[in-house]
Amino acid sequence: MQINKELMPMFSYTIIPVIIFFLLWIGIILLLLWIKKKKKTVETKTNPKKLYTTKEKYLRMISYLEKEIDENKINNRKAFQKLSKIIRLFVYEMTSIKLQNYSLDEIKTLNIEELSQLVEEYYDPEFAKYSKGDLKKSIEKTKKVIELWK
Repeated sequence: MQINKELMPMFSYTIIPVIIFFLLWIGIILLLLWIKKKKKTVETKTNPKKLYTTKEKYLRMISYLEKEIDENKINNRKAFQKLSKIIRLFVYEMTSIKLQNYSLDEIKTLNIEELSQLVEEYYDPEFAKYSKGDLKKSIEKTKKVIELWK
């Protein structure tokens, strides 16, 4: 029996299918990234009547929270938690995005700068054992975001 020791040339097959395969994978990855980015874009516009009534509703909620704080019925930590809940519910009502279930990083991907800044400001006082955040300043910022929402 005769044994052949010759090796086959390195590229004895055509390279075109390999190139096509890689181009398809790159195309699929780019398409998925584009779709993901498109999904994350948030439409923040709404009709004026709903906008006004929703703003009033959440500004009243904040006023009630301020009243609780002034009467010492609630501590700072709980106040920050309520404030976070209020702004998240407001944005949910305006955009239909369930922010109640979103982490800070997920909120940042929505590209609503004011919202991500507010939630980031709430995080430390909301989850720390002893809250050290400036509650009055945070309430004013939250009111401003709600009032300026378009």
